[in-house]
Amino acid sequence: MMTVTGSTLLKLGSRSVSFDAPLFGIIMGYLTTPALLAGFAAYALGAFLWVYCLSQFDLSYVTFVTSFQYVLLLLVSIFIFHEQISVMKWAGCAIIMVGVFMWLKG
Repeated sequence: MMTVTGSTLLKLGSRSVSFDAPLFGIIMGYLTTPALLAGFAAYALGAFLWVYCLSQFDLSYVTFVTSFQYVLLLLVSIFIFHEQISVMKWAGCAIIMVGVFMWLKG
């Protein structure tokens, strides 16, 4: 969840940073854009949660469970960013999810 939240916030925040500015201007844009700061914070919190999960569960389990972020990112892409998702991308996501389900049950 934190990866999806972080990615969404970074995408939203990136819209307000001028990448045509000099390097200092870009850095200041990063430091003064609330959505970017919140996105970085979400990733940082996610890293701490990841370490906790690794201490409690098998690496192979938590790594595969994180694959569900693909579905969530597709939904964010559609409903928040109004992106068009091709049938091939949906099919690829479905194949990944079937594989994850089979791996977790096996």
